[in-house]
Amino acid sequence: MPVDLDEHPVQTSSKLKITEAFPKGLPYKKPKPFLSSNGLHWDYQLDNSLCDSLRNELEMHYNNHQKENCREKAKIPLYLFISGAGTGKSRNASEFHKTMVRCSGENLRDRLENSWVFHVNYENGTSLMPSEDPFEAVSARMLKQLLNTKLSTIISRYEPTQPWEVLELVAKYHDLELKDATVVMIIDGLQNIMDDVDDGKNKGSIFYRTLTSIVDLSLEDTFLITCCTATICGPIENFLADTQRKRVYLPIVSLAPPTINNQNVFDMNDPIINILVSDCDGHGRVLEILADILKKIDNINNCNVSNLMELIRKELISEYDKAFSFTSEESKKIIRVILTHQRLHRYTSILKEEVNFTPDKICRTGMFRFHKLGTTDEGYLTMPYVWLWVMANNFLEIDDPQIRYWHFNDYSEHVAKEDKTLASGYCMWQNFEIFNANFRCMKSKVYDEGEIVSVSDIHNGARLNSDISFKNHHLRTDISSNWVNSSSKFQEPTVQCEHALVNVRDYSYCIINGVSAPYGDAFIWLDTTLQNANEDDYINERRKSASDNDYFMLYITKECNINLPGKSGIVDRNCWNEYFGPFAGRAYIFASKGPLNINKASYAQLQIADYVGPKTAVKIMEERKKRPFDGADDARKRLKGQRVSKKALEQYIYTK
Repeated sequence: MPVDLDEHPVQTSSKLKITEAFPKGLPYKKPKPFLSSNGLHWDYQLDNSLCDSLRNELEMHYNNHQKENCREKAKIPLYLFISGAGTGKSRNASEFHKTMVRCSGENLRDRLENSWVFHVNYENGTSLMPSEDPFEAVSARMLKQLLNTKLSTIISRYEPTQPWEVLELVAKYHDLELKDATVVMIIDGLQNIMDDVDDGKNKGSIFYRTLTSIVDLSLEDTFLITCCTATICGPIENFLADTQRKRVYLPIVSLAPPTINNQNVFDMNDPIINILVSDCDGHGRVLEILADILKKIDNINNCNVSNLMELIRKELISEYDKAFSFTSEESKKIIRVILTHQRLHRYTSILKEEVNFTPDKICRTGMFRFHKLGTTDEGYLTMPYVWLWVMANNFLEIDDPQIRYWHFNDYSEHVAKEDKTLASGYCMWQNFEIFNANFRCMKSKVYDEGEIVSVSDIHNGARLNSDISFKNHHLRTDISSNWVNSSSKFQEPTVQCEHALVNVRDYSYCIINGVSAPYGDAFIWLDTTLQNANEDDYINERRKSASDNDYFMLYITKECNINLPGKSGIVDRNCWNEYFGPFAGRAYIFASKGPLNINKASYAQLQIADYVGPKTAVKIMEERKKRPFDGADDARKRLKGQRVSKKALEQYIYTK
């Protein structure tokens, strides 16, 4: 039976009591989702860990509720989705009822399927009003759902009431004893009723007393399940005061590439989109921003990727302005510990000058994640690559030649003309060899010049056998003009490179070997007194690339379970993510996909290659329409006006 609000005119002298306004009760109406962004339409990704947690907890919850003497705060839980901004709390909360139905056993499933579900929102136009009592505000938002009218109308028309009075009206309408009903109460944006970040620890605060009243709803005869979400400003364990009340913290996991009706939202076969999605690191809101921007582009392969990345950068800064409020020094330190995967204590400052600058505090923006090692408070910081880029773009020195390739919008060919060891845009490392050389140089920049570091510091995350300490120098890359035997046993101190005759014993260069050299892809002379190795059983790659005195690193995307010889390290499938951190996705793509085909690559894909900008890409496409390129020599002749080198063209393959 529909309820017509016009049948109950507003009284001028006082507000209406809901029991008088609706003497026949109120019909139940299903809630609307908490979120309205495009991610709402993506297929929900139910993680097994969430299902496992709920299945066990719900069974115990239901069994304890059925026993009247077990309805106590230590046995009847509050379910919580707690994490940083934009990580998927509201989507998980919107799906919470369906998730419970799907994960519960047969006895409980029937009750849950027919439950009354209420979505109480303190965000997105339904924030707590100054005149509202936080607990009575729950009732107002329940009425908003049932009456499908504006919250302001509810508040101005009806007297404040309690949640039980609203539920009694629904039970009355459906001619049901309230004790026989099943109710699911989901409250989104709990942090919005906090006056202070420490209210959760203050049992006398309005926030804490409101939360207690909400949880107490579950202790009555009605089987009522309460679930809350909150964007936290600190670790979960510090969000609420210690208590005997049972709380179930539900996991929120990173997203896989999203789908709609099992169809990919993003074209993951396109290498540029693949990299962009990988760089979002499963962060829901960042993926939504990317999807929104890509909708405005007719064809990614015909777009200017520089402009695309600038749009993404602006949207991220606009959406998460507080997340980028760190000082330059703070940002550099954060980037350093992330790039090097430095092992940290969650509650120990990473800055000597500021005792409270802990990983715990850094994670408060929702922009970072702290990955714990086992059950200890130690672990390491990570963040999505796109945010790492924005942070570096804002705070690191623009004039630094090893930092400039962080600028995704630097696609113009004049960058390549200034320094051919730098890539020309967002996808700055066309092949894995250059990627690793630049990655190593980047790591040298996050340590101080002259600082004593070790191989295990620089290559943290790799599997190593033995270690070496050396004096760190800020490295720059250059490309050898010829093949160079990278073994120190045969290596000359000087190497002719693209820019200069380099003395490798100056310790300031990472030399990228000539194309297809039968030696190491890149090499560095370390500033240290090297110790002789005792191991004599080296793998073939080590033998061709290094002497007994060299520390050799092998990067391979496959699993490689070997006993490492001395002064050797490996990055394989088992430790790939741990080593590359936010770069893991793009590193894997560059390592596994191989070179682009110049005769088939799209406009945007052509620009992934080093030294190839928009103008050269257009010229390549024009020329190949006439006839396919036969090889690098043929391409160089036909692209003569573009001043692109043969080495640049050797990055491509020339299959017709």
